Amino acid sequence: LLSPVLVPRPSLSLHPSQGVSLGDNVTLRCHLPRVQAWVQLWLNGILKSNKEKDKEQDTAEFSFDVTNLEDAGTYQCRYQVSEPLWTSERSDPVKLVLTGAEVSSRGNLMVAVVRHCTAA
Repeated sequence: LLSPVLVPRPSLSLHPSQGVSLGDNVTLRCHLPRVQAWVQLWLNGILKSNKEKDKEQDTAEFSFDVTNLEDAGTYQCRYQVSEPLWTSERSDPVKLVLTGAEVSSRGNLMVAVVRHCTAA
């Protein structure tokens, strides 16, 4: 069995780290050992994305455009090696905060969804 020492906890960094607005592109980098692994990106405790990383790299990058308010929140990453099967702990959380976000747009979207549901 692999000991936790051999599967160290990853760390996560956000670029840019602040001043992110709707429409901006952000990159989250999960830093981990040079092992072949599946790397998972979590948002507010829910799995958002995962990708395979080969053993030559020591980071996995997740880039996306911030298109709605739900993209803001607390991100963490963790990774899983397959032989033997082992999952790391989650990284320390990194917070994505949107600046100048229109909170009212979320309310309008909610109204539109509710209307659509009652009309159907």
